[in-house]
Amino acid sequence: MAGDVLEMAIPKEEQEEIKEFISTLLVLPKEDRAVLLSNANAFRVRRDIEKAKR
Repeated sequence: MAGDVLEMAIPKEEQEEIKEFISTLLVLPKEDRAVLLSNANAFRVRRDIEKAKR
């Protein structure tokens, strides 16, 4: 059931990208993961701000 909701909320192509990103994170050292996640969060916030401006 949760998988069905996930498929409705996130397109299949994006789900694959997310899986690849997580797979990459799992093989990186903890410090590198923290940097990547911090950058990804900053990018998301910037994108949200741009959307709000429109």
